[in-house]
Amino acid sequence: MVRTKEDLNQSIKKMNRINAASNTPTAVGTQETTEQQKLQHQLQIFQNSLPKVSQTAYMLLLNECVPLSMAVEKKRGDRALNLVGNGDDEVSQTEGKLEGVHLSPPLDPPSNQLCRELYEADEEKHNRVLDRLRNIGFEIGNKVTELLVFSNNPNLHFKDMDLLSVMKFICRDVWRQMFNKQVDNLKTNHRGTFYLFDYDYKPIQTFALDSESSAKELQMVKPFLEITVGVIKGVLASIGHAPENVVCLASYVDRPEEKPRSSFTKGVSFHVQVTM
Repeated sequence: MVRTKEDLNQSIKKMNRINAASNTPTAVGTQETTEQQKLQHQLQIFQNSLPKVSQTAYMLLLNECVPLSMAVEKKRGDRALNLVGNGDDEVSQTEGKLEGVHLSPPLDPPSNQLCRELYEADEEKHNRVLDRLRNIGFEIGNKVTELLVFSNNPNLHFKDMDLLSVMKFICRDVWRQMFNKQVDNLKTNHRGTFYLFDYDYKPIQTFALDSESSAKELQMVKPFLEITVGVIKGVLASIGHAPENVVCLASYVDRPEEKPRSSFTKGVSFHVQVTM
């Protein structure tokens, strides 16, 4: 059968119509795309509505929690000594005064002195201060999770998320929210143990310590890692991992040679162990 030029043109037009129909998205697909775009737009509006603060001021405030916790511990210790000295008959009266006590920053020692006192404190007092810092971080972790998860964020779905995905959420979203960066490296044995490496941990980047820094100097800085330890536990608790099932420890690690030089020569590793 011989086809004319007109027949060929008609066949080509027919094929083009079929191809166009096959490439046209269905109504359901269009609806899903539109819903996703709507959620993304809502998230962007929500994030833009959040109050903005200076990164420097934020880090100073975060770091000030360490000397503040030591100041609280000192005042509690002083009041406890007064209770012992006054005798049992004045205990109730003194307790009433304690309820009205407020910290007066101008009367507190300088922050560097409080940090030195924390380093020199006995083990019991030192651990109480660290526990207070972790509790502060725990509350921050709860609030950050609420902010990120319950804000119509279309990118986060925790219903069927495994532990590795949760840790990636901490490394990416939580770290970005708190430190304006992501964790540099995440390692795991796929059995509940994770190592989060941050080679430029923001809260201590303004501390000038060289490669010859003594163990004492590094130990004095270590309390500034404890708030983030609490943050990690707070985030995991918000998602359903009970605090008693989570162990989190912070330690120093060497920075990779390819990393640019920094005023603080050590990186930080957060070791997280989750018991399922």
